[in-house]
Amino acid sequence: MEKILFETYKDYFRVGAAVSGVIFNDDFRVKIEKKIGKKINCEKDTALLKKHFNLIVAENDTKMEGIYKAENDFDFSAADKFIQFGKENNKDMRWHTLVWHNQSPKWIFKGEKDSQATKDQLEERTKKYIYTVGERYKDDICSVDVVNECISDKTFCIRTKEDHSMWREIMGEDYIEKAFFWAKEAFPKSDLVINDYNLEIIPQKRQAMYELLKKLLAKKVPVNTVGLQMHISMYNPPVEEIEKTIELFGSLGLKVIITEMDVSIYNFEDQSTKPITAEVLEEQGQRFFELFECFKKEAKKGYLQDVLLWGITDAFSWKNNFPVPNRPDAALLFDVKGEPKPAFIRINQ
Repeated sequence: MEKILFETYKDYFRVGAAVSGVIFNDDFRVKIEKKIGKKINCEKDTALLKKHFNLIVAENDTKMEGIYKAENDFDFSAADKFIQFGKENNKDMRWHTLVWHNQSPKWIFKGEKDSQATKDQLEERTKKYIYTVGERYKDDICSVDVVNECISDKTFCIRTKEDHSMWREIMGEDYIEKAFFWAKEAFPKSDLVINDYNLEIIPQKRQAMYELLKKLLAKKVPVNTVGLQMHISMYNPPVEEIEKTIELFGSLGLKVIITEMDVSIYNFEDQSTKPITAEVLEEQGQRFFELFECFKKEAKKGYLQDVLLWGITDAFSWKNNFPVPNRPDAALLFDVKGEPKPAFIRINQ
């Protein structure tokens, strides 16, 4: 009998997955089916999710853009369905995300007659959003991504308008600490996470996040967890860099979670397409095995708490469209038919 994945790691960390709205939201699935002109079969993904994962996060349905429609207009219909799905299936739930430069409504950054919002306006809107979300879901969420992707890849400083973020432009650098103080009041039972990508790949970005966290902790800002997105490939970064990253943030007394993991069969710079052969999948399986051995080691040290995959099967993975549109990838544990890949078999022994 096939072992259950989250039970394999019950002594180390929770094993989670991002959930597409097509799984828990019938209205959304029908809308997408009409748009693409064919039926979406997500039964296999749903069954695998229910069986093998004990922690879930919404891929898109809890982001600000879909919820905060206007000054006093909140649409929780999709988020409610995500929460209901989690409760019905006895899953722990994460919230992704509160403050992010992407998928935030443009209106919150605007004042009168399309002028830029004032600092007071944006602070009030952000605070209202965080408090409103917390009031509704504070008892359901185990951890929340309070601030997402705040470090620039170019300057290794807090993102500015030039890096597509209006938060620092309008509110100043202290928007981060304010968001965490508000989140602490809104989500008193939840871990409060600062989440970013490439921290395990770019040493300068990792160090910038470390220095930012030292400043926040010195100010008693209630951040207690670092989220490593971990969108990586079969080829890099080395496991040693991942260990170094986890232990660096753990040395600050913070928890670490892997929030959005997938393992592409391509190097990021590779724009070509290659066949997804048995040999490629075996190589990927070895990579997954080495990564999960690393995660077990870091969990034993008390640093690593959760590991979440960004999806369930390759059929619905965002990597099929990024960074090369319409190029099939194979970044997850189950193939497009929902069959276990060598990666799943290797880490579930």
